[in-house]
Amino acid sequence: MANVRKYTEQIASAKKGKDVRAAIVSAINEVSDENNTYNQTKADIQAAQKSINADVTKNQQTQQAFNSNLQEAKEVQKDLTAKMNKGTTLAENLEKKNTTATSLDKSLGEKNTAATKTVQTLEADIAAAGQAERSLEADVTAANKAAQTLEADTTAAGKAKQSLEADITAAGQAERSLEADVTAAGEAKTKLDASIKTSGENITAMQNLVQNADQIKTGLEADLNNAQQASKDLKQNTAASVTKIETAGQTQIDLIKQNGGGVENALSNYFALRRNGKVFTTKIYKWETSTSPVGVKMNANENMVAEPSVGRTEGRDDYAQYGLFHHFTCNFSVDENGFNHVDALEGQIGFTKYGKVQVGEVTMSAWFGIEDTTEAVLYHYSDSQTELTPYPMKESINPDGTISPFMIHAKYAAGDIDGVPYSSKGLAPANGCQATQARNPVSYTGMITYMHKLGGHYCGTTSWDLFYRQLMMIIKYATTHSQSIMAGCTSYSNQNQNLVEETGVMRVVLTKAQAAGYVIGSYVSIGDVGSNTNRDRYFSYIHNKAYSVKVTKIEDVDDSNAAVYVDAPEAFDTTLTTWITTMPWHSGATDEVAGSDGSANSNTNGKDPYKIQGIETCIGAYEVLGNVVMDIVTGADGNPARDVYVCEDASTLSSNIATVRANYKKAIAQVAYTAASWKYITEETTDPNLGIMIPTKAGGGSTTGFADGLYTDTGTSGQREWLALGDLNYGAFAGLWHLTASTGWSYTNWSIVSGVSPNGTRGEWQATA
Repeated sequence: MANVRKYTEQIASAKKGKDVRAAIVSAINEVSDENNTYNQTKADIQAAQKSINADVTKNQQTQQAFNSNLQEAKEVQKDLTAKMNKGTTLAENLEKKNTTATSLDKSLGEKNTAATKTVQTLEADIAAAGQAERSLEADVTAANKAAQTLEADTTAAGKAKQSLEADITAAGQAERSLEADVTAAGEAKTKLDASIKTSGENITAMQNLVQNADQIKTGLEADLNNAQQASKDLKQNTAASVTKIETAGQTQIDLIKQNGGGVENALSNYFALRRNGKVFTTKIYKWETSTSPVGVKMNANENMVAEPSVGRTEGRDDYAQYGLFHHFTCNFSVDENGFNHVDALEGQIGFTKYGKVQVGEVTMSAWFGIEDTTEAVLYHYSDSQTELTPYPMKESINPDGTISPFMIHAKYAAGDIDGVPYSSKGLAPANGCQATQARNPVSYTGMITYMHKLGGHYCGTTSWDLFYRQLMMIIKYATTHSQSIMAGCTSYSNQNQNLVEETGVMRVVLTKAQAAGYVIGSYVSIGDVGSNTNRDRYFSYIHNKAYSVKVTKIEDVDDSNAAVYVDAPEAFDTTLTTWITTMPWHSGATDEVAGSDGSANSNTNGKDPYKIQGIETCIGAYEVLGNVVMDIVTGADGNPARDVYVCEDASTLSSNIATVRANYKKAIAQVAYTAASWKYITEETTDPNLGIMIPTKAGGGSTTGFADGLYTDTGTSGQREWLALGDLNYGAFAGLWHLTASTGWSYTNWSIVSGVSPNGTRGEWQATA
């Protein structure tokens, strides 16, 4: 019987009516497919019956020939009696088979009755609204088991029929043996007549068996009809119950939230019991004092050790003992007022990482402080408001200004499903290249409409989502050189030409040295560039054979060459103008990494994304901020300067600069000017009220200061979007403090992605006297 449970789970987690309808249609289609299978089984049985009838006719013809030969026989073989005894035994065996088939038929009827009762039980349980969804799942499971038993019995009946046919064949062979025995017989005619009579009785018995088989077939047809009707009833009842479950379930969820119950209340209690007021501090020396990016851990942070994991080998994590650093994977949503909610935690019924859901990491709300001294900047982090940590993390502030017990960050970069962004697993990151599968509006301005498809308060990655990761690097690893701990996918910009023409393959052939540069499990595009010389990943021809597909294996072809295999949707032809190109990783690449931080294969090879506090980071593309705009003005030194504006209410996001200047908050510092050249950042100024770190000085090196690159163009007016982290080929310039500040606020490309943030709308917290 069709498994509708997965569709009820989709319905339970659906946020829109069209998702519910899609799940219902899928369930109905699956039931329809099962009905087609029953019809095919019926046809097979009818065909088998025709074969049995043909065999009976053939047996009758054989008997006629046998009677003719008996007229001429003079003697019968001495052991005829033994042979006839054997025939009698055969008849008894056939009779036992008939009994077995009858028993199976009876059992089949009983099972069908049980299945009907199960369906009736399902209908009764659906009517019980108190346990709507769980009752439906239990009844559907029971119905599935009954259907499986029914199918097993049908199979057993089929086997009985096959055994019957085998026995009939054996009887035929006995008859042929009997003909040979009669030909050689030398016994009296009386015995011969007796044997003829016995043989006739055997034939009658076989005919009765055939008749019984026909009756079994008729019973099977009736069972199939009953099963089809039960399936139809189940489909109708399921469709009706879905609406009841959706209504009742949403009502229960709303009541739970209104009364402070459910998972959010449990999280609040869990975090409350683990707050201890400890302050974790890291001192980072100013450039003028020391160019080293390595800081000093102080207060509760002193002597604490964090080591990122590699694959399933878990690194040391002293922070795991403190609730402040505990995080749980969840499904989240944002309501019409901008409040974010935890809908389910990993491990709970209803939670999923896949499909049209938002997946995040929830942790306790927290407080921080930035202490600027003559020689250093001290970064403080705590689970409580203290003298050193006077500011709540922006994600902790509800839209009404109250402090939430928890804060949520998107776990993955956003992927696109049916034109809507989702932070869920297994998706190619939504981006704006020309590939048919992409063409998503991922830019500052494009994401206003794109993210609002989810609701008015959703946003791309916010400045405070980025600040949280930066602060975790400083606190846990005491450094501003993030790539010295986890490099991310920042040096994996391979492009190679295919060496052998092939037809209908899922691979390209490279030199062994080239093939060795690819990582199994990473993602590539394959395209025939023809006469084009520009191999930028933006162009559609880079992807026209296979777009963003996984590398599955690398195997030697001969002494010089090796093949890179991919899991393309379909086979393709390759030519000598076919190229393979690395692409950003799909979401979920770090899910199997042990612990809170680390990479799948290597933290320092520049090819693997990493996670920090469970959040997947540096997947091989920029992360564009959805709530930040840089506005070019004339600086005090006469050079172009960039004012930084931050939006605190995603429902008011705008692509009109006058509105931005009027409604957004302007940060306390401007981005340093680099005159269209790359420079390494030496100073970051944090605006604690807006939760953003701004690069205000540059001129260091790849292993000094903040060790990441800053690039500003020479434009004297206009707006720029904030491109963080760096992409596949930024190498040492990339990292948590990287900033490309030279692209217009509507610019999209293959290398620009973002997250789905629940933190687009955050309130203003006012300290009490």
